[in-house]
Amino acid sequence: MTELSLLTYNVLYNNAFNEIKALINRHHPDLVCLQEIDTNENNLHLLEKQGYRLADYSNSFIKFGQIFGVATFYNPNRLKFTRSITLELPRSIYEIILLVIRLLRGGNKPRTVLKTDFCLKGNQKITVYNTHLAVFETNGARVKQMKKILKFIDTNKKLSVIITGDFNYHPYQRKQLESIMEKHNLSEATNNLTYTMQLSTDGKKEKYNLFQKVFSKILYKLYTDRFKLDYVFYKNMVVKETKRVNARFSDHFPILSIFEV
Repeated sequence: MTELSLLTYNVLYNNAFNEIKALINRHHPDLVCLQEIDTNENNLHLLEKQGYRLADYSNSFIKFGQIFGVATFYNPNRLKFTRSITLELPRSIYEIILLVIRLLRGGNKPRTVLKTDFCLKGNQKITVYNTHLAVFETNGARVKQMKKILKFIDTNKKLSVIITGDFNYHPYQRKQLESIMEKHNLSEATNNLTYTMQLSTDGKKEKYNLFQKVFSKILYKLYTDRFKLDYVFYKNMVVKETKRVNARFSDHFPILSIFEV
């Protein structure tokens, strides 16, 4: 079996992207899946200096006058990129409201999932879904978005698959998330982690607008300042280790998973 490592990280509107170099030098992941990254071409190619290549990216939303999305990078010495597909996710009620606002402002970017296919040495095929689900919505709306991803997974039951990223899945209805993944024979690599995001009461580690600041304070009062929003699910692989990397450049922590394929 071949070892494969993956780092997933919500870089908070690109704020933490400049710190990726240190994380890569420390952990040397084979795959890097980023969410809330500035998809400007110059920004996306910065990781090439670290020996990584951009597999592909997809745009998710417009904020602060910039376009942000998800991007998947890989180590060409370990993997061969074969193809990618962008999946547009069903719009939630909140996303529809945002759509109207964005159209009035002259911009619209539907929330997407990036599907990338790779080959390891020995022609072992692996598919990675880099995910960033709806933010201010119900878990039911997020489940609807996940179902579109899961339709693709069932087409090849023997394929090695990873679904990772920021699910924004709030603490309630945890069993619903587990049951839908089990139904599609997906296991969770992050089940040993109790939280992947931590809010700061002073707001120094977040770049939030007024609504987001109010929303985060409500969550803090209802639950805690720590949430598990980032996940790694896998299929037809063996997980060796998953850990939360202690780096506070974003409101999310980087997550590193190591597999045997």
